[in-house]
Amino acid sequence: MNLSSAVTHALPVPTNSGKAGAGAPLLDMREVQAELDELAQEVVRARRLDVPLPEAVRSPDFPNLSAFHQGLRDALFLEIPRDFEPLVAPLTGASDTPVPPEQLQALAQLQRTLVEHAHDGHVADELVDAADYEADEDPDSVEELQSALAELLVFESVRLRLLITTLSTEDYELVGGEEADIDTIAWREMFLLLEEPAIRDPQIRPLSVMHAAATVAVARDAADRADLLRASGEDFREELRMRARLRSALRELRLPESVLLENALASLLGNERKELSTLQSERPVALEGLSRQAMDQRVSRGRRALTRQQKSWPRRRRPALFDLLRQPSADAA
Repeated sequence: MNLSSAVTHALPVPTNSGKAGAGAPLLDMREVQAELDELAQEVVRARRLDVPLPEAVRSPDFPNLSAFHQGLRDALFLEIPRDFEPLVAPLTGASDTPVPPEQLQALAQLQRTLVEHAHDGHVADELVDAADYEADEDPDSVEELQSALAELLVFESVRLRLLITTLSTEDYELVGGEEADIDTIAWREMFLLLEEPAIRDPQIRPLSVMHAAATVAVARDAADRADLLRASGEDFREELRMRARLRSALRELRLPESVLLENALASLLGNERKELSTLQSERPVALEGLSRQAMDQRVSRGRRALTRQQKSWPRRRRPALFDLLRQPSADAA
């Protein structure tokens, strides 16, 4: 079984293999595997161009990677459909029904498989330079593509868990930390630990170790930023406080309103405002299917709502993964 097949078989979601619950939409596993293969090809291309993965996933030069990266982030804040709640609840600790042992075993084995492949690719990268790539008669070998996909999935796993723990409070943003900085830290800590032989010990959970190391690194980075801020002016510190409060408030809204208002208030957040058509193409998880008129109306209503009491804000009606996983009772395993 290749790596993309191993990933899809371990997914705790209803598939076209006959495991779906009543009412839950099916995922076409062949389509998912094809998309994973396309992602692997872009990671390989980024390697050969010497583009670090945290840069590639935010670059329009790698459209599949950037869409995947942004889509995963937005999916954290998407309200969970009722039909998927029985699948999600055991994984977040929000259910009295434990995760089936065979599912836990499959996920643990997937962790080890991903780390093993990512480690092999990391070692190969240190031994092969760009000239060797050009001379390779079969540059897109199965091994190279599998290590590239593993590298991406390990990075995204560590990064998503780090996003949840870091964005659960305003602390990191109060000192000027950005989501791109979280990406960089997750990548750096992952790479460092891939060099450690102990990370492949079958008795440990490698992704949990990487997340723990990255969490410590974020705290260290926040402390360094706080030290630098002491020498800055009060106006700048107040600007960071305003941005942190605004971003925290936007994370509590329904995803479409959050994305649209973040764009509408871009000047306050230090970002560049985008045309709604461009924003919609970049954030399909949040905005797909909305007409221009509907988006304009949501922006107008959302702006007015934010000037009122919080009970008037367009908050999520149902929990998102972010809400469940940031709770103290949720197990981050």
